[in-house]
Amino acid sequence: MKSKKIRILLILLFLIFVVIPTIAIILLYSQQKSLTQKAVGIMNEQFEGELIIRDSKIAPFANFPYVSIDLEDIVFFESKITDSNVIYAAEDLYVGFSIWDIIRGKYKIKSLKLQNGNLDLIKDADGKINLLMAKGFGKEETESVDEEGMNIDLSSIQLKNFKVKFDDLSNLTTIYANLEKTDAVIKLQDEHIYIDLISNFVLDYILDGKPTFFSQKHFKLDLEFDYDQNTNELVLAPSKLHLEDAQLGLEGKVDLEDQVYLDIRMAGEKPDFSLLAAFLPKETALLLRKYQNEGDVFFQGSIEGFAGNGHVPEIAIEFGCDNAYFLNTGINKKVDDLRFSGFFTNGKDRSLKTSEFQLLNFYAKPDQGKFQGRLIVKDFENPYVKINLNADLDLEFLGDFFEVEGLQGISGQVIVDMDFDELIDFESGVTGISNAKSSVQSELKIIDLNFSLPDYPHQIRTVNAYAFMREGNLRLDNLSFQIADSDFNLSGTIDDLPAILHSNPKPVKVQLDANSTKIDLKQLLPSDSSINELINDFKIKLAFESTGKNLMDYEHLPQGEFFIEDFYAKLEKYPHAFHDFHADIMIGEKNMEVMDFSGEIDKSDFHFSGKVLNYPKWFQESPKGDSRFEFDLVSNHLNISDLLKYNGVNYLPKDYQKEEIDGLKLKGSLDLHYNDGFESADFYLTDLDGKFRVHPLRLEDFGGRIHYEHEFLTVTDFGGKMGSSDFKVSMGYQLGEVDSLKNKRNFFHLKSLSLDLDALMGFESIDVDTNHQEAFNVFEIPFTEMDISAEIGKMNYHTFWLENVTASARTTADHYIYLDTLGLRAADGTLGVKGYFNGSDPEHIYFHSTMKASKLDLDKLLIKFENFGQDYLINENLHGKVSGTITSKFLVYPDLTPIIDKSEAKMDLTVYQGSIVNFAPLSAMSSYFSDRNLNNVKFDTLSNTFDLKDGILNIPNMNINSSLGFIELSGKQSLDMNMDYFIRIPLGMVTSVGFKSLFGGKNKNEVDPEQEDAIVYRDEDKRVRFVNVNMKGTPDDYKISLGRNRSSN
Repeated sequence: MKSKKIRILLILLFLIFVVIPTIAIILLYSQQKSLTQKAVGIMNEQFEGELIIRDSKIAPFANFPYVSIDLEDIVFFESKITDSNVIYAAEDLYVGFSIWDIIRGKYKIKSLKLQNGNLDLIKDADGKINLLMAKGFGKEETESVDEEGMNIDLSSIQLKNFKVKFDDLSNLTTIYANLEKTDAVIKLQDEHIYIDLISNFVLDYILDGKPTFFSQKHFKLDLEFDYDQNTNELVLAPSKLHLEDAQLGLEGKVDLEDQVYLDIRMAGEKPDFSLLAAFLPKETALLLRKYQNEGDVFFQGSIEGFAGNGHVPEIAIEFGCDNAYFLNTGINKKVDDLRFSGFFTNGKDRSLKTSEFQLLNFYAKPDQGKFQGRLIVKDFENPYVKINLNADLDLEFLGDFFEVEGLQGISGQVIVDMDFDELIDFESGVTGISNAKSSVQSELKIIDLNFSLPDYPHQIRTVNAYAFMREGNLRLDNLSFQIADSDFNLSGTIDDLPAILHSNPKPVKVQLDANSTKIDLKQLLPSDSSINELINDFKIKLAFESTGKNLMDYEHLPQGEFFIEDFYAKLEKYPHAFHDFHADIMIGEKNMEVMDFSGEIDKSDFHFSGKVLNYPKWFQESPKGDSRFEFDLVSNHLNISDLLKYNGVNYLPKDYQKEEIDGLKLKGSLDLHYNDGFESADFYLTDLDGKFRVHPLRLEDFGGRIHYEHEFLTVTDFGGKMGSSDFKVSMGYQLGEVDSLKNKRNFFHLKSLSLDLDALMGFESIDVDTNHQEAFNVFEIPFTEMDISAEIGKMNYHTFWLENVTASARTTADHYIYLDTLGLRAADGTLGVKGYFNGSDPEHIYFHSTMKASKLDLDKLLIKFENFGQDYLINENLHGKVSGTITSKFLVYPDLTPIIDKSEAKMDLTVYQGSIVNFAPLSAMSSYFSDRNLNNVKFDTLSNTFDLKDGILNIPNMNINSSLGFIELSGKQSLDMNMDYFIRIPLGMVTSVGFKSLFGGKNKNEVDPEQEDAIVYRDEDKRVRFVNVNMKGTPDDYKISLGRNRSSN
């Protein structure tokens, strides 16, 4: 019998816990798809938005004891378009049903469980909430259709890992709530709905995109509600609210009948400061927890009145403490006898305008000194403040007690006595603040303050200051301090400080005076090794005139007028004295005008004026549009050689290192173009005039444009007149990293009608020897791929005028200069050059070239070369007109002067109507010719192919019909004047060779050295007998002997 009962019990248990649930699950499984689709379809018909559920499945134990449908990946869009904004989404929504309801065919929702989701609520400026609008609330209700489906009879709601964001666009506030876990138990009984709510969440309050002190606050709620459906009243039973480590009691009621009426009370008492720390910013609260503290701390408040539809309830809060202390246990220092009381109310109009905060009878006694005062603030929209403060603080104690990073090692004393009372005006109802000035009396003293800053090697020491405020005017009487070897002294004034604090449109003037006997920037800025300057006798006076409103309410720069009333400084590395500086700058809402900026640097003066149009573009994160800077610079005298010299180094070109300019006028503009950031710039030079002193050149009619875009600099028609020279330059140069596939090619083009290089470069004379090795070496600087061209009408180079100069060249990154074309007219002839410079080794620069000349007048062709350290001119011995071709490889100095003894050339030349002047081999044979002038030997045509190599000139045999007669000459001569010549002299011209002088009975003194002899031509039809002469040695030490006829060999 007993076993039978057990079997019946087991069968019943099996039916209850296995069979019936299985049947319920099967029934629910068979209906879940249709139920879900039907419910979603009905809701979407009523919604303005669109609800989408990816899939659904049975989850029998997810919300036990209920059997649940798991709605997966729920997304609700604000409109029927599925790429519109998502209002809420969740990974899983478990909808729970009772097993018995399922068996009876009734699908009543008993529980909801939502996890891993987010809700984005937005309240627009008109007060409309996106979720309500998307759900269709507020639109005209349509007649409901009785549909068989799911009914709601909730007994529990759970939220897990759910994030809520609420943006209120009307006041630019945002609330973030991270709901870690929320459980709500719902019970229906006798027209009452009882709700027990337990929730843990983290709250952030954001104002205008910036965190407020009420951020990262941890809440825990344990609330009990009783909603009476008959009276429409919600009663909050005594409940608990945990905020951080503080616990507050809550109770009250909410009347929901017609309008929402709140009547809530809150209170909290603790024997320490955790209650107040809960309302402090996170960092401050953490700092407070470091200290052992104790005291009688209380907090109580109430919220009462209508809420919603434009109504704000009355808020009143009282707080305070007594018999409190803070102890830093690490150093055993204490702030004792701390007490205060205070309250907050939003006033009779329940608004920020009528809000008031009072902190009364604040008193604290550190180990050394005292601190007491009170604070009253009324009208939170335009605050009026009353402060009474009396403090005498030992900063060494405060630095040790608070352990503030960066204030370690602080010492000194601060005395504050403040009586700041603006409430007189507020309570009298006077609109202005003039009456408040008389009630603002304050004084501040800092005595022997010393402190150090983090990561800064020098202590700020001996800081002494005295400042006071009388009738609203703040005066810094003195502020002095020292850093390393530098000293600073400051003073200044702010008149009508209350006008600034209240953004009043009344005029306000701010002044600052500063001076220093020594400012060592290298010591003050040790992190920047490039700064190494010492400033002595520094003085400056600044002023700014504006209004209180402009000084408080501005977007980029406060509007007003800025002045530099005086400035003086002497620099050591830049050895100049700055003095008599003055400036007047008007700052507007969008434009800035430099009315005057003038001063003197030593004996150089300047006067600058200009405008900046649309300067706010400079401050915008992603600017679009244009900004413009116009400038006008005038100087009576500018010593540019001094101004561009730093630490003994003159950065001007050598020829201009002692230059000065008189009567300088410079005018132009700079346009800046933005498109989501900087895009391009255009610099326009409209005028440049002035006169150089060392180079007596006047600058005139300068102009041009410089454009920068995508790291490419373009110069267009930039130039003017300098003395008798004029030029225009066009150029393109890649400033950024070069990409051969994308970047433009660099180019330089010079155009000039007349270019006097001698005047521009201060050339003195062709006869002046120069140190070619020390000249500027262009091959030591980086080269780029660049095309170069020039068109010059006439050009003066070393007193030699070239005409119709055209050139085409190019440079390469490996320091080659290719001279593709150079053509010019010079010395009554023409010259063409093609070749290249190889400067890959800047110490050994080679010039490979082919030159073609046509009837160049050697008397007008001044070509200088260097040989064994001495400079020579190519036309010192040879005169006439030359044509021919020279193929050469010259080693040249940085100034491109050829080094002949280390060069080689092949010269196929013909000289017409020429003469040989002071030619050493002929001068050495003066005793062999009768009544002939060997200092000036004329000839009609001289043709030969000469070879120059290793400093030796090889001369093949050639016939010369000259004023000496006709002779044949061959041989070689080194450029140190060492000769080895073979000369064939007609016997008829010589009476004695090597024995005595045979000039018709005359000696060599009887021949006129200025005499020009007629040319004697060789008669090819007659047999001529020659004397063969061999000459070796130098003009000062030579040997002449009879030689064999080399032509017969």
